[in-house]
Amino acid sequence: MPDLNNNLEFQPPLRGNDAFSLKTWRHRFPLYQLVLFIHDLTAVILAFVVGAWISGLDSSLSGDLNQMLILAILSVAGIAFFRRHNVYSYHRIFLSKIHLANILKSFGWSLLSLVCVVLMYHFSDLFQGQALFVNWFLVGVGLIFLSRYFSDHLLNISSAIGISFVCIGLIRMTLEEGERAILLEEWYNVFFCFTLSAGLVLISRYALVQFVFKGLMRERFRRQVVIIGSNEEAKRITKYVIEHNAPFWISGFVGAEGGCSPEFNVCKDHVCELKDLPAVVEERNINEILVTDENIDKRTLISLLDYCTSEGLTVWFLPKLMPIIDMKLYIDDFCSIPMIRLCAQNNHGWIFNKMKHTVDIIITLPVVVMLLPVFFAIATAIKLNSRGSVFYCAKAVGQDGKEFSMYKFRSMVVNSGNEIHKDFVIKLIKGEIRKEQRKGGVLKIMDDQRVTSVGRILRKYSLDELPQLINVLKGDMSLVGPRPCLPYEYEIYKDWHKKRLSILPGITCLWQVVGRSDVLFEDMVLLDLYYIYNRGFSTDLRILYETAFVVLGKKGAY
Repeated sequence: MPDLNNNLEFQPPLRGNDAFSLKTWRHRFPLYQLVLFIHDLTAVILAFVVGAWISGLDSSLSGDLNQMLILAILSVAGIAFFRRHNVYSYHRIFLSKIHLANILKSFGWSLLSLVCVVLMYHFSDLFQGQALFVNWFLVGVGLIFLSRYFSDHLLNISSAIGISFVCIGLIRMTLEEGERAILLEEWYNVFFCFTLSAGLVLISRYALVQFVFKGLMRERFRRQVVIIGSNEEAKRITKYVIEHNAPFWISGFVGAEGGCSPEFNVCKDHVCELKDLPAVVEERNINEILVTDENIDKRTLISLLDYCTSEGLTVWFLPKLMPIIDMKLYIDDFCSIPMIRLCAQNNHGWIFNKMKHTVDIIITLPVVVMLLPVFFAIATAIKLNSRGSVFYCAKAVGQDGKEFSMYKFRSMVVNSGNEIHKDFVIKLIKGEIRKEQRKGGVLKIMDDQRVTSVGRILRKYSLDELPQLINVLKGDMSLVGPRPCLPYEYEIYKDWHKKRLSILPGITCLWQVVGRSDVLFEDMVLLDLYYIYNRGFSTDLRILYETAFVVLGKKGAY
């Protein structure tokens, strides 16, 4: 197929980082999600009210505001996992089996939350005073022990326990002294109401999506899509959308002449060249963009992703365009077709950044206090092993190219110089060093004679980077984010490489979880950009969790 990049320069419109149009907000928070949320909230509360009436509790609940608030708290807990399990995902709800299966899965985890609420309510003595710490210490140890076997469910388990704590806390605040929660007094009342709510949501959700959204309101529910590329993969996706009656309209192909494919019986027009994409998006009210062209270069791809996220557009592309992603991250799906999804989320503004920094401080401060004995032991070992200071302070490049002082434990002999490292990283960035050229495929300086014996141990377990927790407290770094670079590295970065430093750098990051020293430089940049486009608190927790096992496994550490 023709190369999209021949004589084309994709230049997205310039925008500020937080300059979002009304159209952007409409893409981010579509009306159908609001309708579904209101429906779910109404359905679960109604089901609990009906369940209480059938159980004969209506006379005890009616007129008592506190008891009705408790009923509302327990009912809302039933839909707490809906967003996590894609129950509001446009690409999942139109397929009935997947939609209903995700609802059942969500209710399953909500059931665990309610079980915890009932247990904490009826066995409150186990969750008070010293017993609270002992019991939850045992729970924590058990979760850590089982985490490697049930890692896929660990976040769900943690969320279920967290939701139960929130619920029981709200219930305790609602009740007056000596008052009891009528609905919780006999545990089977809660689960009877919960079962009714699950059944009502399943039936009404199916009717709402299949008959209202896809039937009566099909024209308004359907989204406009363009495909960048006109290869067989593009035509296969178009055929799939048509055959499965998906709520999408493929407007055509971008960047190359479209046409008919006898094999797939698909005909779509050539919409525009890549450089004219913004105008077409505005004219045709495009909602999503699919990238299937395998010849698109990385610089153009990054510019395209920047444009889509700034406009609030969801962009999908084939895993083969970014193969490093498939090593560790979950591949999403476009109407059950495995693809990588990037979308503008509400995580790029100053509010998210402030919240992220606050969470960093809350986590880091007690960790630093607990690690003070470790800091002292490492400092003593460094002093006894070689002359020189305990800490090494390096000038590093952080967010938006600003320099700051990055702290590390000294792992090399004094005055060792940086010429060896500088020569190596420059060659690595320029692509002159390949994995097959390195011993064991490791893209890092090995057997460096400048490293002390204590320094080798520190590097092996990444203990030399512990002082960067101080940088987190100062606000120079975050716990999770793209790793900072050195000034001589930044000088030879291409423009699209520099985008990895558009947010606060971190102690750990996605590419360290994937392979640390086994990742090529441009793949590292792509992983950093993937994180920037998809960052969120759940992603950060997962990276921190995986980092612990990577460090203990000494993967890529030399």
